[in-house]
Amino acid sequence: MLIDVNTCFGKNPKQRVDWSPEALVAELQAKGIHRALTCSLRGVEYDFLSGNDETWEVCRRHECLIPVATIDPRRHFGCLDEVERCAERGFRVVRFCPQRQGWSINSQPFFNICEAVAEHRLAAMLPAGPPGHQTLIGKLISPFGFSIVIMGAGYGAHAETYAVTSAYENVFCDTQLFNTPGSIEGLAFVAGAHKLMYGSGLLERYAGPSYTMLQNVALSEDDRAAIFGGNAMQSLHLEGA
Repeated sequence: MLIDVNTCFGKNPKQRVDWSPEALVAELQAKGIHRALTCSLRGVEYDFLSGNDETWEVCRRHECLIPVATIDPRRHFGCLDEVERCAERGFRVVRFCPQRQGWSINSQPFFNICEAVAEHRLAAMLPAGPPGHQTLIGKLISPFGFSIVIMGAGYGAHAETYAVTSAYENVFCDTQLFNTPGSIEGLAFVAGAHKLMYGSGLLERYAGPSYTMLQNVALSEDDRAAIFGGNAMQSLHLEGA
């Protein structure tokens, strides 16, 4: 099963776009992707409570979509309750956007949320961020014990991605910006192919480069299949999702 761990839908106030769930599903079908983890941009840009409700309803309408919750620690009130509510509804993953929203992972409000994420046995997604951010993810967040997927690590950050994913058992990364020759093979060599999960960045990015690169990597068929879906199924506990 082909699984894309990095997608979203909705409106971005900084761009004149309106990415509908139907457009996302059409893009996935065009690429032959069977399932995708996704979240509403409403939850990222406006209000995570109504955004998570929207994500849940959209994923109920489209069986190929798997809901990802979003939580913004700046709100403080209701954050821990929302982790519990999402876990009870069946969410498996929470996506955090510190740079986009303007907060730091090195903060007590976020640590409190991480404790709740660990308690409810969810996984987390965090952006690669600026230099040093992935190292902070490893040192500060991985000790909570839940699976962490670093999202959108580009060419300039790959050395840090290699080091962090190899140093921490529960830290993984998506392939969204692993679109230069040898980058996927490099991480597989250093940390193991089991640390990679296919992610496109749809609908905010085109899926073509990341998809084509992964199709043509110099890895075994088993490793390629694991990156395209098996790793996400196992490490994000998506069985039955």
